[in-house]
Amino acid sequence: MPEGPVPRLQDTLFFAHEVHYFFREAAPKGVTDDRSGAGVFELLYVFENYALDPGRRELRCGEAAVAMEPQAFDLLVYLIRHREHVVSRDEMIEQVWGGRIVSESALSTRINAVRSAIGDSGTEQRLIKTLPRKGVRFVGDVREGLEPSDVPAASPSQSGSFEIIDTHEANGRLPAPQAPGTETINGHAQALPSVVPAPVEQRRFPVRRQLAAAIAAISLLCFAVLTWSYFARSVQSQRTRANVETAAKLDHISGQINMTSREDYEAVRALEQWAVNLDHNNATALAHLTFAIVTGVLNHWSSDVAGDLHAADLAQQEAVRIAPESKIVRGAQCHVLRAMRQYEAAIRVCSEAAVSFPEYPFLHKEIGYNRLMLGQFDKALAEFLQADRIEPDSRLRWSWDQGIGLIYLMQGQDQKAIDQLSRAMLEAPNAGHAAAYLAAAYALVGREQEARDALDHYLKLWPNTALNNFGPMIGNAAFNNKMGRVLEGLRLAGLPQ
Repeated sequence: MPEGPVPRLQDTLFFAHEVHYFFREAAPKGVTDDRSGAGVFELLYVFENYALDPGRRELRCGEAAVAMEPQAFDLLVYLIRHREHVVSRDEMIEQVWGGRIVSESALSTRINAVRSAIGDSGTEQRLIKTLPRKGVRFVGDVREGLEPSDVPAASPSQSGSFEIIDTHEANGRLPAPQAPGTETINGHAQALPSVVPAPVEQRRFPVRRQLAAAIAAISLLCFAVLTWSYFARSVQSQRTRANVETAAKLDHISGQINMTSREDYEAVRALEQWAVNLDHNNATALAHLTFAIVTGVLNHWSSDVAGDLHAADLAQQEAVRIAPESKIVRGAQCHVLRAMRQYEAAIRVCSEAAVSFPEYPFLHKEIGYNRLMLGQFDKALAEFLQADRIEPDSRLRWSWDQGIGLIYLMQGQDQKAIDQLSRAMLEAPNAGHAAAYLAAAYALVGREQEARDALDHYLKLWPNTALNNFGPMIGNAAFNNKMGRVLEGLRLAGLPQ
């Protein structure tokens, strides 16, 4: 097994081009590449292990052709040719679609198709980077070169590499035959010293020996390149398998962490991003990355909500492309929709998934929170209780216990709210919101010291929180109306304005 860096496809191609150019220039004048004597070449764009040939409309990864839709291929060519600047949405539509009306979803689909073809993803954006509200840009390292076209090889007589004189055809224009060893001077034959004529092959074909040497050298080079490529592919294959195995291990490790604190969230997100970078086709890692990002947004741990929601959406779209019927992937879809406040769409997607996966409590928990935001309290409570029946020992139990406790608090069932929220706080002491709701419930029943203790615990996690951070909330009018009672409890517990 060779040591050192793995040779890249572009290095091999350009080395071969340079050798081809050297031998063409080194050959005697008249030895050319095609019938015109000039040579025909086409521009080739090489990046990572890919070679893009616009003339043949081919994208190759190594030796394999990559299938692409025509518009996706045109879009890739345009982005690479204009990689020195950010290509806006309007520019893409004008140059690739000819100015026709194109929806945002259709444009996103084509960009994702291009990313998929070149082994990139919306999450990693290694080659094609999205700049919010500006456009996209090809940021990969591209090298341009020339590749011989498919012009048929010229015949020897056309190529001008040598000339063959047929003595039978030339007799009409040659001097009359004379005796060997004589020369005519002033009309008289003169004897000349005996001369051994040069071999016919040496006289008529002066470039054959050089051509043979060039062909032998090129053959040796091709053999070396093929051998080098074989070992390179072998090393690359081993690295790919190692990356896939490592990504699976990282995903497994992150799966053991319960995201009930900012530190847990940051650890899980970093591990899942690492796993996705190692294995772009790991749908489970992509879905878990989506869960982590959305959990950060919903728990106010995100410092860039818009950017994180965009990243989460791209990750779940890629996961759906790879494994559309996966339970984890369907759950990630639900999670993203709730974070984007598309509650009705989230309920529809989650309900359809729950039919296929009736033993997956996460789906019922998500439906419960979406119905809660819509003010459908009884239906939300039913979904939370269903999640608890499916898996009462789930490590996510604190999340639906918190939802149940909040509903009881809104409805004035304060003791039930205290029971549920106390359990949620014990199961996830660093999650935060359960402690705040528990402080409100204690205050509303007059248990002032317990209310202050719960609020102190919450403020240690969220030291800059004030009463106006809780309202208006992100639900509809019915939800916000019921939240008025919660806000009153927080005010009584001592939360500042």
